[in-house]
Amino acid sequence: MIDTAPPVVIKRPRAPRDVVVDPELLRLLGSHSPLTVVRGPRGFGKTTLVGAWLDTLPADEEVVYLRLTRACNDPAVFWQGLADGLQAAGAVEPVAGADHRTEVVRLLAARTRPLTVVLDDYHHAGRQADAADIDDELVELVRQNDHLFLVVATRTSRVLETTGSLSIDVTVISPRELRLSPASVAALAARTGVTVGEAQAARLAVGFGGWPAAIRDVLVRSRGDGGRLNLALADQYIATMVRDLRHEAVRSFMLRTAVPDEFDAELAGRIAPDERVLAILRNVRSAGLLREEVRDERRVYSYPPLVRQALVRVLTESRPEELREVHATLMDWHLQGGDPVRAIVHAVHAGSWDAVERLMEEHWPRLITQEPWAVVAAAQLIPPEVAATHPRLQVARDEVGPALPAQDETALPVPPWPTGDLQGITAELRAQVAGPGRDGTALALLQWGVAAVMAGDLATGLYAFGRCRERGHERAALAGAVPPATAGLALTHALLGDVEIARAWLADPALTGLRAGADGRSAPEDLAATATRIARALVAVDALDDDLEEAVDAMGERHRRDELWALTVFVRAARAGLSGHSGEVSRWAAHLRAAGHYLPRAGLAETLVRVALVDVLLDGGMAVAARQAAQDLPVSVVSLSTLARLSLADGDYPRAVAHARTGLAHPRLSQRAALDCHLAIASAQHALGERMAARRAFEQAVEAAVGSGQRRPLLGMRYATFLQLAGNDADVLALWPERFRPTSAEALVTTTTRPAEPLSRRERQVLDALARHSGAVGVAQELGLSVNTVKTHLRAVYRKLGVGSREEALVAAVSRGQAAPSPLWAKG
Repeated sequence: MIDTAPPVVIKRPRAPRDVVVDPELLRLLGSHSPLTVVRGPRGFGKTTLVGAWLDTLPADEEVVYLRLTRACNDPAVFWQGLADGLQAAGAVEPVAGADHRTEVVRLLAARTRPLTVVLDDYHHAGRQADAADIDDELVELVRQNDHLFLVVATRTSRVLETTGSLSIDVTVISPRELRLSPASVAALAARTGVTVGEAQAARLAVGFGGWPAAIRDVLVRSRGDGGRLNLALADQYIATMVRDLRHEAVRSFMLRTAVPDEFDAELAGRIAPDERVLAILRNVRSAGLLREEVRDERRVYSYPPLVRQALVRVLTESRPEELREVHATLMDWHLQGGDPVRAIVHAVHAGSWDAVERLMEEHWPRLITQEPWAVVAAAQLIPPEVAATHPRLQVARDEVGPALPAQDETALPVPPWPTGDLQGITAELRAQVAGPGRDGTALALLQWGVAAVMAGDLATGLYAFGRCRERGHERAALAGAVPPATAGLALTHALLGDVEIARAWLADPALTGLRAGADGRSAPEDLAATATRIARALVAVDALDDDLEEAVDAMGERHRRDELWALTVFVRAARAGLSGHSGEVSRWAAHLRAAGHYLPRAGLAETLVRVALVDVLLDGGMAVAARQAAQDLPVSVVSLSTLARLSLADGDYPRAVAHARTGLAHPRLSQRAALDCHLAIASAQHALGERMAARRAFEQAVEAAVGSGQRRPLLGMRYATFLQLAGNDADVLALWPERFRPTSAEALVTTTTRPAEPLSRRERQVLDALARHSGAVGVAQELGLSVNTVKTHLRAVYRKLGVGSREEALVAAVSRGQAAPSPLWAKG
C-alpha cells in the first residue's frame, strides 16, 4: 500500500532558534485585518514569521493553522482538507454532506465567535481558474462574517490579494517587508555566532536582496566553517533552489535572464524565448526574486548581485552552450541599441572573435576614448593566441592597459570629449601606414593617438604616438608609421603649449621634408605633412617667432573640413589677434564662426573654435562682441582661461580669479591656458590693489612662460601692468618682444592709484565703448542707449576716475585696470 501525503498539515510550525523577526511585521499580523496576505518566494521567512506571531497570541484566542500540500491543487481536495482540518481543530461541527465546499462555507458563515484561520503554502490551493474560484469564495466568506479572519502565506500573487481589497480591508506583507535589512543581518549573525562587520552585513543583505533563508543558510554554514563569513557558500543555496524548481520554463528563464546586468520584458523575450515569458516574468517578480525599476517609461528588472552570480555560475557549469547562445543574443541586442562596448563584451563571452575584431575596427575611436577600461577588460578575456592575430585586440591588451591612470575614486572625473567621425583621417592614415605585408598595430596605435587628442586626453595621445614611433623603429614593416607618429607628437605638444618640446620633435629627422609643403617634397594632403606644418605654425605664433607670418602661411589649405582644418583656422585667427588691425580681427572672427558649423557639436574642436572666437575679439578690443560670442559657452578646461580673461575685461576681478583658479586645478589644463590663468590672477589682484598676491601670481606666470616657451599669452596683459609687475628685471622684460611693445605715451602711463569708487557694469561698458568712439553718439549707437543716458554715465565715469576728458579717462582707466585696451598689447 502506498502512503499519500495528507492535503493539509495541522501541526503549527516551530520557529528556528536562530531567527530575527521584525516587530513591525508582528504588529501587522496582530492588527486583525479581515484578510492578511504574507507573500514571498521560498525561503523568505513566511512560515517563520507566522509561527513567531502565533507564539505571541494569548491561549484563549481561537486560531486554526493549516499548511497545504501539493494535493490541494485539486479544488475538491482543498475543500475536503480544509473541512478536515477545521473539524480536527474543533472549529466547526463535523461535515455532514459530501459537498465539502458548501458545508465549509455554511459552517464558517455561521460562526458567532472570533476565529482566525491561517492557511500556509496557500499557493497550492487550486490551479489557474480553480485557484481564482477558491480565492473569490474565501474573500466572500470573510466579507460576510465579521467574526472570521483569514491569514494566508503564499509564494505567488493571488486573486484574493488584488480583488479582495475592493470589498474588504486587506493587509499585505510583501517580499519588500520580508527582506532582511543590514541591521537585521548583523543581529542574525550575532545569534548564529558568526563574526560579521557592518560592511559585510550590508553586502550580504544587498547581495541576496534581503532573502532571509539564503542569508541564514550562509550564516549557519559559515558557523560550521570556523565562525567567519564565507560568501562562497551563497552559490550552494541558489543552486539547490534552481534544481528544486518544478517548471523547466521558469528554471531556464531565471538562468538566462541572469546573464545581462538588467533586462526589460522585450529583452527577456529575446533571451528566453517562450510563449509564457511574460507570465513567468510576472511570477518571478511577484515572488520577490527580481528588483524592478521604472526608467524612461519602461520597467527594468535585475537580480540581486549574489543571486545573479550564483545563477550565472549554474548556467556556466551546467549549460555552457546556452550561455554562449545568450551572449550572442545580447551582442546583437546591444549593437541594435548603439552600445558597441557591451556588444564586444558579450561577443568575447560568446567566443565570436571575428565579431570582436570587426566591432573594434568599426568603433575603435569611441571605444578607446570613452570606454578604455571596458576594452582592456574584454581584451584580457581573449586567449593570447587569438589576440595575436587581431591587431586591435593586441593593442588593447598590451598597450592600452599600461596607459590608463590608476583609478582614484576620490578624484573628480574628467569626462572625454566626443571624438566624432574619424573615417576621413583614418583613411589617410591607412593609405600611409597600412597595406599588404604591413602590421595593422601601427594603424591602431595612430588611430588611438588621434582619438585621444580629439577626446581631450592629450597625455594618452602622446603615449599612443610614442608607442607607435617605438614600434616603427623596432620593426621595418612599421617604418612608415614613424613620420605620422612623430608629427602627432609634435602637434600634441604644440596643442599642450609645450613650445620647446614641440620644436624638438619638429627638428626630428623623421619630419625632414614634411615641414615646407610647397617645395614638392610632400603632398599637400599628406597627413603627417599637414600635422607638421600646423604644429610649426602654432609653435611660431605661441613663441612670437620672427618668422611666424611665414610659418602660418606655409600651413596651406586643407580641403577636408575636419578637426585638422579647424586647427588651421584657429592658428590664423590667433595671428590676426596679434596684428592689431580691427579689420583683420573681424575677418577671422567671421571665419571662426563659420568653422563651428562644419564640426561635430560639443566636440573639442568645436569648443576650441568658439573659445578662439572670444579670444580674438578680446585681443581686438571688441569686448561687447566677445561677451555676445561667449553666451552659452560651456565651462570646461578649454574655456576657463578665456572666461577669466572676459571677466577681467568686464572688471569683474573676483570672478576672473575664480575662473582662473578653477582652471589651474584641472588635470588637463594646457601650458598655454595655465599661463593665461596665472596672468589673469595677477592682473585681477593688481587691479584690486593686492600687490603682493599679484606679484606672486605674476612670478608663477613668468616661470610658466620660461619653462614652456610660451610668449603670446603675455600680450593679453595690459602693458602698464606688465611693467609694474616686472619691475627692473631685464630677463622678465625681455619676455615681451620689442616689436609688440606699445609706443604711445598713453600706453606707458603706470599710475598705481586705485579708484576710490568702482565703476558699475554699465559704466564699464560705456567706458569700454568710448575707446572705439570719439563721443557719446557712437557709444549710444553701439550699446543701444540714448545719447543723454550715455552722457549721464560718462559724467559718473569721469567723476569716479577723477578726470575731465575722454583722453584722460582712457589713460586713467587703463592704468587703473578699469578698461580693456584695443588691442590688448597696443595700449598700456
